[in-house]
Amino acid sequence: MTPPRWQLVDSDAAFRELVTRLSSEPLLAFDTEAASFHRFTDRVYLIQVSSRSETAVIDPLAVTDLAPVGALLADPDIEVVFHDADFDLRSLDRDYGFRVRRVFDTRIAAQLLGEPGVGLGALLDKHFGLVLNKKFQRADWSQRPLTPDMLAYAAADTATLPQLRDVLREALASRSRLDWATEEFQRLEGIRWSGPDNGEAYLRLKGARLLPPRGLAVLRAMYAWRDEQARALDRATFRIMANEALVALARLTPATPAQLKDVRELPPSIADRYGRVLLERIGAALATPENSWPRFERRPGTRPDRDTEERVERLKRFRNDRARELGIEPGVLCPNGTLEAIARTGGGPAELDTIPELRAWQRVALGAAQLAAALLESERRVEGGAG
Repeated sequence: MTPPRWQLVDSDAAFRELVTRLSSEPLLAFDTEAASFHRFTDRVYLIQVSSRSETAVIDPLAVTDLAPVGALLADPDIEVVFHDADFDLRSLDRDYGFRVRRVFDTRIAAQLLGEPGVGLGALLDKHFGLVLNKKFQRADWSQRPLTPDMLAYAAADTATLPQLRDVLREALASRSRLDWATEEFQRLEGIRWSGPDNGEAYLRLKGARLLPPRGLAVLRAMYAWRDEQARALDRATFRIMANEALVALARLTPATPAQLKDVRELPPSIADRYGRVLLERIGAALATPENSWPRFERRPGTRPDRDTEERVERLKRFRNDRARELGIEPGVLCPNGTLEAIARTGGGPAELDTIPELRAWQRVALGAAQLAAALLESERRVEGGAG
């Protein structure tokens, strides 16, 4: 397969001409490129779009008004193909308020078909013998000008998506799984950007739960300092300091330059450059009143009772057996969280309809009656043992 030629769209005139051509297409493939690996403030820096006959790479920094892209995405007469749409849809909503109507996600399709590799590269290699160049996976897409090789790499991400969609859709239809995929695709229409966190992201760092309140106070201060530096330099936070270093500083709370240099996770260059301010911030954090130090909330235990745990294990065995029969991953067929929700019901087939986590296609794939029988088996076993 020879991918279509592509063009760079970096002017309003070229953009208007492109949209005029694409607006009559029944199917378009989209992708975006961002720069979260490099920038503190991320945004969409490229939009790739392919019809069955052409591919364009749109430079959103050079186009005055991208609203026509939003119109294409929202047009109910155009099927929009993505590979792993979640991040793209959130980014397009965040930056432009764009919403999508008719989605076909080739990654989800591949998962429902039990493909051994669901990455775009693996799928193109298997079905078309195409090997994607991974050279620019972590490229800085915010830089300008972009090199021809970078633009070609970006264009390749959508150029063959229409054909891949055709192959996967035919396979879904032949295995009576197209309805499964359609339900999942429709859920993608509701994806929205969730916005910034509530200021407690530092509590989610690995190792934070092992810290006492004084350590959490230092971690909060170090996290805030890193954000300040990253924002000022417009640089990804991990390029300022790794999470492991933040947690190590919070655990060890160094008070002198010598102690700071003994923190193994902290690169010497960081200690030399920022040592004074780090020690000041640590000291200031520890000087705040103890009643202001962060603490993890101790929520009441939500551990299920023994009967519920037994039902969950029974359901897992049933789900795993069924997944093997269908040739898909157990977590794709029915995640553990959904099994736990099922286990908390009374077990009748009608009650399965009240579980919001359980998709309609999952009820069909698992078999509502069989699922209810597996759920109730533990109760029958308990009753039999009691007799």
